[in-house]
Amino acid sequence: MNFWNVVDWVSILGSIPVLTSWFMFDASVYAVNDAVTSVIQQGQMYDVDELNSLYSLVDDVNWNAKLQRYWFCMYPLIVMLRLFKSFHAQPRLALVTRTLVQCSVDVAHFGLVLSVISITYCVGGICLFGQDLDNYANFPRSLHSTFRMILGDTNWDDLAMVGEVPAGAYYWTFNVLLATIMLNMLLAIIMDTYSKVKDSIGDNAETLISQGHEIVNRYRLVKAGNLVRMSKVYEVFCQLATEKLKEENVAEYTNADGTVDWQQMQEDGKQQAETSTELLTFDHILKAVKGITPEQVKELMKGGKVQFEKVNPSSSDERSALDDITHDLNTLTAALKELEAHVQYIDPDQLDPNFLSEFGAPPGADLLPSLEDLAVMYKEGLVTRQEFDACKPLVLAHLGIDTVHV
Repeated sequence: MNFWNVVDWVSILGSIPVLTSWFMFDASVYAVNDAVTSVIQQGQMYDVDELNSLYSLVDDVNWNAKLQRYWFCMYPLIVMLRLFKSFHAQPRLALVTRTLVQCSVDVAHFGLVLSVISITYCVGGICLFGQDLDNYANFPRSLHSTFRMILGDTNWDDLAMVGEVPAGAYYWTFNVLLATIMLNMLLAIIMDTYSKVKDSIGDNAETLISQGHEIVNRYRLVKAGNLVRMSKVYEVFCQLATEKLKEENVAEYTNADGTVDWQQMQEDGKQQAETSTELLTFDHILKAVKGITPEQVKELMKGGKVQFEKVNPSSSDERSALDDITHDLNTLTAALKELEAHVQYIDPDQLDPNFLSEFGAPPGADLLPSLEDLAVMYKEGLVTRQEFDACKPLVLAHLGIDTVHV
């Protein structure tokens, strides 16, 4: 059970005292109405015991009303946590929750240091001001006054009643150490984590406006029949997995009386569809899901690849390395084809391995550019002047010519 499941359960259980306090208040109000009616009907000959009972019921109404207000105040705070759960699904809205989660350990350790210093000043406030000021008369009051002083809510005239020198020393050291240094260090810890979280989502993270536009656009495409809902795609593959179980393992779901447990088969089919490692191809999805377009299949496969790489970072690294190797092979193949289009076969003895290696040719290759092709390659910028001058003597020697002008 993660944190958000705890929030859900707290919101459910928190509604019980809210409803209970409301019913208690409502019942006490009815009891007071009945008691008041009874006293009024008696006129001046009322019973003292009934009057005392009426006062007791009024006290119950006040207490239940106060209890109801407390619960009505606390429950929206619980609901607010559920809103943060909803925010967690949107990258930019989740900045706050992710920041608080990631900096929680640092804030907890920092909070220990801050608490020690605050309690020290709290006790010092009791010793220094407790005899003269009600706000420092005991520990809870002094702690509350200390917290208010951190936020800048303090009355210097009251503190100065015990003496400006001791009050000034207490006030200035407190504000420099706690209100200035420690409070700003706390903000620095949170903002540093916020910057890291913001950098992790990138500048291209989807905004709330673009997400809303995407939802509206998907709704229009679904209504027009140009898009298949993801729930339908999910149901199709669950149904295919169930049919596969029906064909292969129907005996396992057959009861003693000969009936088939279709519900259990569907649940197992759903689980198998969710955990299957079977490779889904473009044609497979296009054929299985009725009404799906090739463009949507491409988007599904692209999105699935992104999600898979998030869950399996090692696979992403392997895929990246494979893509690099494939790119290098494609580049080498294209270079060899380009070179092959401009060369002719000659005697391997006339080959200059150093020159041909410049074009990516393997050692022992029996090819050399002709003079005409060499000139064309030079004019088209495929070889430099230095490479042309280095290769020209080999071609001339092969043709039996001493000089040539290009």
